[in-house]
Amino acid sequence: MSKNNIKAVRPGGFRDLLPADYLAREKIIKNIEKTFRGFGFSPIETPEVEFLQTLAGEESETGKNIFKIRSDKQGEKLGLRFDLTVPLARILATNPYNSKAQTGIRLPWKRMAQGMVFRGETPQGGRYRQFYQMDADIAGTSSLLADTETIKLMEQTLTDLGLEKFIIKINNRKILNSLAETAGISDRGKIKKEEIIKEMFRVLDKIDKIGKEKVIKELEAKPSKEKPAAPNLNKETVAKIKKYLTLKGENQEKLKKCGEIFKGVGEAQKGIGELKEILKYLEILKINKEKIEIDFSISRGLDYYTGTVMETVLTNAPQFGSVFSGGRYDNLAGKFTGQNIPMVGSSVGVDRLFAALEYLGLIDKSQSTVTEVMVLRLAPDQDKKYLEITRELRKLGLNAELSFLEDTTFKSQFNYALNQGVKYVVIYGKEEIKKDTVQIKNLKARQQTEVKRKELKKYFSN
Repeated sequence: MSKNNIKAVRPGGFRDLLPADYLAREKIIKNIEKTFRGFGFSPIETPEVEFLQTLAGEESETGKNIFKIRSDKQGEKLGLRFDLTVPLARILATNPYNSKAQTGIRLPWKRMAQGMVFRGETPQGGRYRQFYQMDADIAGTSSLLADTETIKLMEQTLTDLGLEKFIIKINNRKILNSLAETAGISDRGKIKKEEIIKEMFRVLDKIDKIGKEKVIKELEAKPSKEKPAAPNLNKETVAKIKKYLTLKGENQEKLKKCGEIFKGVGEAQKGIGELKEILKYLEILKINKEKIEIDFSISRGLDYYTGTVMETVLTNAPQFGSVFSGGRYDNLAGKFTGQNIPMVGSSVGVDRLFAALEYLGLIDKSQSTVTEVMVLRLAPDQDKKYLEITRELRKLGLNAELSFLEDTTFKSQFNYALNQGVKYVVIYGKEEIKKDTVQIKNLKARQQTEVKRKELKKYFSN
């Protein structure tokens, strides 16, 4: 190899998708999009690049995972979006509704968005630095009906993908906030109370990854240079958290026990009441009770959640973590608009879901081309005829391809088409040329039909 050659290596946490993978993922995306639209979510698109200040600010915890890119000519710092939610808040701020002119976004508003997002995290199984995300959010209503519909959307989406073994775990950040308050956390020198509480939530969010015992140890950990905001909770507080995290029973029973732990704590009781109301609404929607689980360990890592939080786990592939998550975030738009707009939504990490489905053997990669009909090139001296046939098929709206394989034997041409996963092949060899016919082979149905050359259009039109 020449010393001038560049080593062909892909950065970690990024993926190449060859046709079989791309087309298999595309089916999932189209299926999800269909379900989202079925619930009345209208599509929008936002740029992958935002101002760093818009995304989170460089000094925030979320900001540490942002991919920063060079500043623009005005010196403003830019970054790649880490989710589709912050751009939604910006869109709402820049498109206020004008009742006189009938312009802007009228609330409540249901929007869906999809595209690549970027996070500077350590790549793991099913976790990437660049991944495809699909969001559905409802802006402009505090009604728990919106939270309920979000949970129903999550259940319906996975059901429409043919999945059965999954659980949607729900909790409420009001309960978690109360847990932090009863822990007696206060400022610790330069480390503010809010930073310690955020660290506490981040530790709780790792239960599925490291287990409850290790989480408890991290909650007790003393501050260090590496972790100045370590919770350092006392034994009494840790015992209370342990009791909270190990609550068992049916959903209503868990809520009752949780109510006893937070007796007299108004914010927690409010969160418990919201979960009870959502469960009642879900009954009306006839969601399978076994699919919904109150899980008090669910906190969601991002800072902006204020109420209901949800995570979906595939029970036969739990190592992939949450494949569909979300929650209520009523304060996010406030940093742009000056007034809070209540919002709730959910997000599918398509690439993580794809990795989980691939692990479960539920991804069909038999199709490695978009070609529907392949014209086999069996007689090179008839290239003009083959081009005419291909043109006719394309005029009918079919994805048609003329084989460019150099080996023009029938066996090689046919095996090539079969390997590509096309639906039909058109055979126009020496015998067919003599009779002025074509053979059309349906590879899926394994049927072969001979028609007159001039009736080729008629066959495919039917």
